[in-house]
Amino acid sequence: MNRVRTHYQNLQVQEDASPEVIRGAWTALTRKWDPDRNPQRREHAERMRKVIDRSYHILSDPDLRREHDAWIRVQRAAAEASDPAPVEGRVPAPRAPGATVPGSRRTPAGLTRIALAWIGAFALMWWLFDDYLDRREFPNRNLVVEYGAMEELALRRNHVGHYLAPGTINGEPVVFLLDTGATQVSIPAHLAGELGLHAGLRGRAMTANGAVDIWQTRIDELALGPFVLANVRGHINPGMTDDQVLLGMSVLRHLEFAQRDGQLILNMPR
Repeated sequence: MNRVRTHYQNLQVQEDASPEVIRGAWTALTRKWDPDRNPQRREHAERMRKVIDRSYHILSDPDLRREHDAWIRVQRAAAEASDPAPVEGRVPAPRAPGATVPGSRRTPAGLTRIALAWIGAFALMWWLFDDYLDRREFPNRNLVVEYGAMEELALRRNHVGHYLAPGTINGEPVVFLLDTGATQVSIPAHLAGELGLHAGLRGRAMTANGAVDIWQTRIDELALGPFVLANVRGHINPGMTDDQVLLGMSVLRHLEFAQRDGQLILNMPR
């Protein structure tokens, strides 16, 4: 039994409706529930407009729509697991509170199915929540750019205002944290070996945790989106404990960059 009230129902469209159909339904319902057209039911019309606008906001965003579709599947699976199978043509008779219904006792197999359904529902909700946190932290994680396919790279900032981007060092995948305040590329020491980097001259650098010893290194090839640079200066930093590579001005000085509408736009100078 479908007990789930969805945003599709709020907009009166099918769950496989195209973006054009969704927008058309939202436009029609917005006109229908314009408070100025419903002076006798203004408060109700205003509530309906909020519901309609919220549903359109969810369904017009591909990521939010996928999350909503997954939520619908979870809710329906849980409802189906908890509802006894109906008998065709029979209407359940009313019963007194606390009375038992013959044949309503759950079998071990039925309880197992219910338990598995709930486990699956919780697993899916956990995956969705984890995916949401990942996208919030790293909105550019699925960035895929073929070399030479474009000359501009637009990066969205994450929830704390940082610009993270996937890239490669010597052909190995890394996550770059772009920092115009850093002089060089700073690589966590625990990543140096797998990136094929060799420690050179020893030096000192200031970090958030104070001064640390570093080792100068040279990166044969560094790629960020469509941009590929060779023989880049960097240093190996044992004070960095995460897996992000700090991308400083030894790379960014070769690019033109500007911030616009919450994005960092990178271009190769002409």
